[in-house]
Amino acid sequence: MSLVLPETWQAPALFEQLKKNHKQFSKYLKWANNIDTVQKEANSIKIFQQKMVDGTNFNLVILIDGNPAGMIDLHHLTHESGEVGYWLSSDYQHLGIMTKCVEFLIVYSFVQLKLNYLLLRTAQNNSASQSVALRTGFMYEKDDELGMKVFIK
Repeated sequence: MSLVLPETWQAPALFEQLKKNHKQFSKYLKWANNIDTVQKEANSIKIFQQKMVDGTNFNLVILIDGNPAGMIDLHHLTHESGEVGYWLSSDYQHLGIMTKCVEFLIVYSFVQLKLNYLLLRTAQNNSASQSVALRTGFMYEKDDELGMKVFIK
């Protein structure tokens, strides 16, 4: 497993993973229905790249055996905090991969970016993501106004 910066050449493989996992992802990720072509995924990557230049996001692609299998990011990034988001193909879920990715992002956030805290939001019924949050040291804080569970570290 490796984490790399997003590039448009990854768009076809990422789109295929999104398409293959659409039923699951659309339950938890409001944007999943908007990415319905490879071009839209490539456009999303360009937006991620610009947000990274602007300093408001930090996005990484999760590669398994060199192939894009998911993404992890910090969004709503400020000098104090960021919010963790991620998705991973069902082929690689429940193997500890996302836990390792979140652990990396935590270290990067606090050591390199010197953030004070991180947030991680999950759907009420997304027990897998809630387990990742708890395993990586996040603590449940509250349910937000949209009914999402909010974890803080």
